[in-house]
Amino acid sequence: MFRKFRQKQNGFTLVELMIVIAIVGILAAIAIPQYQVYQARGFMATVRSDTKNVHTAVQAWIAENLGGTPPAENATGPAALVSYPPARLSASVTIDVNTAGDVTGSHALLNGTYTIMADGAVIDSLSR
Repeated sequence: MFRKFRQKQNGFTLVELMIVIAIVGILAAIAIPQYQVYQARGFMATVRSDTKNVHTAVQAWIAENLGGTPPAENATGPAALVSYPPARLSASVTIDVNTAGDVTGSHALLNGTYTIMADGAVIDSLSR
């Protein structure tokens, strides 16, 4: 008897939708900072890798040119270095090579630099 007075329920109530939105907001508040940490860690790995590759190319140049003074060069990726053709740079990575053979790398979205000296010593001051 009461069935004919009862209307069929369609959709979600406002309270249910507000609860779902709150849960999604909480999950986003947790996930976004973690994503930024992972992204910064990836950028740091890219800078270190590109710097090591250029350092290897500089050492090869020095060996091929019998200890000559390596040419200074500065480039921002994505690009290849003119004086050291095997070395390629990733996007937003800047590499600076000085005439002593020191290679310094940095990223547009990070603070600090990663330097490999001509003798192989490493100075790492990268941070996000």
